Amino acid sequence: MFTNKSVTACVSILFVLAAQTSAHAIPNPALGVKGTPQRSDVQRPSTASPCGSVNIASNLDTSTAVAAAADGTVTFQVQNFNAGADGSTSVSVQVDPTGAGKKFVAATVKTNGNKNPSKVESDKVVVSLPAGTKCTGGKAKNLCLLSVKTTAGFGACTVVSQGKATANPPAKAAAKPAAKPAAAKSIKPTAQPSVSQLAAKQTSKKTVFESCALDSECQQGCCGFSSGKCAGPDVAQSNGSGGCGHGAKAPNCNVATLLGFSDCVKGAKNGDLHDATIQAATAFTAKLDGFKFTPSVEARGLGGKLAPGMMKAREALREVFDELE
Repeated sequence: MFTNKSVTACVSILFVLAAQTSAHAIPNPALGVKGTPQRSDVQRPSTASPCGSVNIASNLDTSTAVAAAADGTVTFQVQNFNAGADGSTSVSVQVDPTGAGKKFVAATVKTNGNKNPSKVESDKVVVSLPAGTKCTGGKAKNLCLLSVKTTAGFGACTVVSQGKATANPPAKAAAKPAAKPAAAKSIKPTAQPSVSQLAAKQTSKKTVFESCALDSECQQGCCGFSSGKCAGPDVAQSNGSGGCGHGAKAPNCNVATLLGFSDCVKGAKNGDLHDATIQAATAFTAKLDGFKFTPSVEARGLGGKLAPGMMKAREALREVFDELE
């Protein structure tokens, strides 16, 4: 005969199983999830629990963050685990600039997912942060928190990082007249476009998590060697993807070297640091992340200290550049 306790236990098990089988979509990356989110990671965001059961305070600084673009837009993927309306990747998004999960306001979804997908898929979502948004959460005081909820009621939270000068400008701010370009003193064959021009060329390219065949297809100039997906060079070098260079004979450290990352895959070789794709990708990444990047041959300072192992390499490269001049 069943006791009250056994009945309660059975009901609890059935409830858990039902919750797992009805978990249909989640943003990627997601708060508190390492790597690619799975079905079991899906939450049910609500007003009382904007990130579901995930503890915000203990996961904010350790979760993978999506970098906000200079225009205040944030791009991420929404992965579903079922087809049909229950597996909708169409979402509504709220943002908490403090990162604490207590002061959410609506964000504008510019590119949305599929309300009624015919298959299991991952769809790109582009969100515009409210004008004047300044992320102040986390130890670095530059993190925002997005609460992402699909039309079927599933989802999770996603962490957004904002560069020091990337705060979304107020909507009514007076537009400043464009500064006249300074007259060039002399033009050398090795002259490079400005950082802004290089970055502008990259925005039309694929974002992180999108499939790619070459480094040049990605905004950050890095197509994961093993994953075949666009990623930041630091991530591709440290998550087992084998670095950048998908479609090449061997992974490379081109972008990672220019950004000063010291954890490149052992044996990977650097390519031509004058390559236009690498120059553009590095400038774009530097602008998003607040690095100082000068694409000229004479000055390659990044504004911060390079890893000790990179200092000697940089000096050796400088001698090569001088000879090329």
